[in-house]
Amino acid sequence: MNKTIDTGVVIEMIERGNRRGLARAITLVENGGEEKEVLLDYAYKKVPTPTLVVGITGAGGAGKSTLIDKLIAEYRANGNTVGVIAVDPSSPFTGGAFLGDRVRMSNHNTDIGVFIRSFGSRNCLGGISEAAKSALYLYKAFGFDVIIVESIGVGQDETEISRFVDVNTLVLVPGLGDAMQMTKAGVRETAEMFIINKSDKPEAEILKEHLESSFGILPIESRPPIVSTIASDGIGVKEAIAEIERVAEKQKYFADTKRRARIWAELNSSIWYLLHLKFQDSIKDMEEQVYLGHLTPFEASKKLVEYINYKKD
Repeated sequence: MNKTIDTGVVIEMIERGNRRGLARAITLVENGGEEKEVLLDYAYKKVPTPTLVVGITGAGGAGKSTLIDKLIAEYRANGNTVGVIAVDPSSPFTGGAFLGDRVRMSNHNTDIGVFIRSFGSRNCLGGISEAAKSALYLYKAFGFDVIIVESIGVGQDETEISRFVDVNTLVLVPGLGDAMQMTKAGVRETAEMFIINKSDKPEAEILKEHLESSFGILPIESRPPIVSTIASDGIGVKEAIAEIERVAEKQKYFADTKRRARIWAELNSSIWYLLHLKFQDSIKDMEEQVYLGHLTPFEASKKLVEYINYKKD
């Protein structure tokens, strides 16, 4: 089967709602090349059905996967189809995802209304890998009612996810060392909603008070909601979904601003991908020159830009 027929068949399968077609499309996009361009052009140009995209982020141990498992069950009980993009930490040896998230969400493996795919982080910044961003467009083209994006860990660079989701939710756990750190600038500022999971812990109220005090300078109507859950027992999940929907409705007023930020991120991502694809050897050579101390990173970057301009002319 040649490339053109292969992508055409895959697109037809997606149009029919065939999950195997979606899985095949994601694999082709991950592999890169001509197929990636064809499939992403299709997904980007297709007018999607209304889809709610929810970002779930937080430190390891926050119970994100357990929470998502319960969210899926609740959404399915309400008759919604659900697609999950789980960005797992990559193996330092293979670069592949550890797949821990899929194991914890295995209750839904036989449900045809649920599709879960794990992606390695591949040392990505912003909490969401390039492959996961591409998959998000394919998920939208497929027509899920709800898409949940679970991102890796937390750090000052984990803010890009907010550009790709309708509601960015930060999951915190009482007593976890990173919890207080995550309420500081960067991650906190891009979160549109907070979930305090494992809220039966004694420190839960302290964490909630800390969050509320950090919102003190904001007008009341601009303060992000805080929902308490005990995901392992399903407690607070319905309330979390109700709050997600309220925030999503409110975020519609800022849809244009978010879309522009997303387009900017997409352009940067696409430009870097194409440059790396075309000038991979030159980039590697500059990397070696910096490693050997012959050039500074800035000098190497400048030389690379000059080389690209020369090739263009």
